[in-house]
Amino acid sequence: QYVDPATKAAVLPTLMAPIEPQLTDHNNDATSLAHLTAAQQKLYQWEYERWERKDIDKTIAAKHLYLIESKDTPYERLTTLKKHLAPSDATRQRDLIARYKALQTPPRGKRVEEWLRSWVEITNMCIAAEVPETMGSRAQEDFLVACRTIDPEYGTSGLRALIDLEDAGTAIPSVEDYVSKFTTYLKRVLPLTAARPSLNAHHPRRPKAFANAIGQKKLDAALAADNDLRDKLDKALNKWRAKQQENRGSIAIDDGNRPTRHTANTVRYM
Repeated sequence: QYVDPATKAAVLPTLMAPIEPQLTDHNNDATSLAHLTAAQQKLYQWEYERWERKDIDKTIAAKHLYLIESKDTPYERLTTLKKHLAPSDATRQRDLIARYKALQTPPRGKRVEEWLRSWVEITNMCIAAEVPETMGSRAQEDFLVACRTIDPEYGTSGLRALIDLEDAGTAIPSVEDYVSKFTTYLKRVLPLTAARPSLNAHHPRRPKAFANAIGQKKLDAALAADNDLRDKLDKALNKWRAKQQENRGSIAIDDGNRPTRHTANTVRYM
């Protein structure tokens, strides 16, 4: 029924093609499915699908059919497909190592959940293939290091706990366990982070007594250190004042209130 493509052709038994199921196997007078009872139809469909899956032509992608067009036996077909499509162990290991290293850099935005699922999937494949980078607790350590990019505090505390477990000779949780806990942690923390309000110093409803002392200090220091800059600023302000006088306007210092004159211009220390 099954052929191992690694087996030598000389020791293979002679295989016979499976017989296609017939409607008459269930009802001697049946010429269509309608002539079978519901139970007979179900059994016939199961037998037919099982028979069809034994045909190699039906189990590979259409784009690869050209590879087995001239191959008559299942053995020839399987060995040809393995030669062209199945990677060697060394090639597979290199591919897994590349995919594993790509996990070390977390994505941005909403792709974090997909990235977390990939950690479980890819590390399991790497462990099954005995990739050295994932042996022992190295995968768990790499995961926690990557977590520090998303949440430094969580990743650091997790690494400390991992080191303590290693020193104590205690069993270390699997990558799946670490991924599950971090996923739960993010679901609890991210909504709170997103809901935190941010301070807008230039919001129109800021307190009347607001003063940007830090900005004023930086401006004073910059002007004191650069005479050329101070001269340019003075010239610009003098030019502005002259223009406003022509327009019967003035320069007003922003005190947190709306301008009382529609022609007033505001200077704000940034």
